Amino acid sequence: MGFYQEKLQEDHRRKRLKDAVWLLGLLIFAALVVAAWKYVHRPDFAYGDIVIHGSSQFTRKNILQMAGAQEPVNLFLVSKSRVVTALQGDVRVESAEAHYDFPSVLNVYIKERKPVLYVITDYGNYAKLDKNALVMDMTDGIRDASIPRLAGVACGNAFIGDTLENDAIREILKFLDRLDPESRDQITDLNIDKENKLVLHVRYGFPVVLGPVNELAGKAELFKTVFNEMKGKNVRIQYMDLQYSKPFVRLIQQDQ
Repeated sequence: MGFYQEKLQEDHRRKRLKDAVWLLGLLIFAALVVAAWKYVHRPDFAYGDIVIHGSSQFTRKNILQMAGAQEPVNLFLVSKSRVVTALQGDVRVESAEAHYDFPSVLNVYIKERKPVLYVITDYGNYAKLDKNALVMDMTDGIRDASIPRLAGVACGNAFIGDTLENDAIREILKFLDRLDPESRDQITDLNIDKENKLVLHVRYGFPVVLGPVNELAGKAELFKTVFNEMKGKNVRIQYMDLQYSKPFVRLIQQDQ
């Protein structure tokens, strides 16, 4: 009986020792995991890279600032959702998304808003609008000559981030959005006259009468057709009237 009792006690001692070794191993492993987690989450730890697609305005530094991080890039500190949320809240961005490229690249895809029209405000400065009438910027003058200016109507008291509800402005933006880039780039300025008719000037210098602002539907296709027909022809135009289905073009007489 004494032999078996001693053997049983020895087995218990070995089991307790084995359990103690396992517990110690788990504690050491947990300590290593915590230490590794803290090490890779240090601001000066470098891991991975950020690649930005489709943007000329945002840099890697900008993206890191949105994520609450800094150089060097440490993807353990960069929240993909935080970056996307920050970008989607920027008036310069139409849409944004981000995806990881295994093993260590965060790809950020940005579609930037494009300014299409300047409109004067009640205070004499200019609101720069995108195609949806969202105010992208406020300027004290025309900073970008490639963007046409609308005269004859003011947009009231606007602020960056506002979306204008002015019906005339929104109809004109729809008209511009229906044009192809080449036709749209020919327009230098637009004006709503006293009869509420839209008149635009092209880079060739002559005016184009489009008619009432609330009747612009279909005028984009007509303008593109006439523009393509006149393009490259050696003619001098005094003005062009597109108020009706059959366009009228008055030429400058050669003896003038």
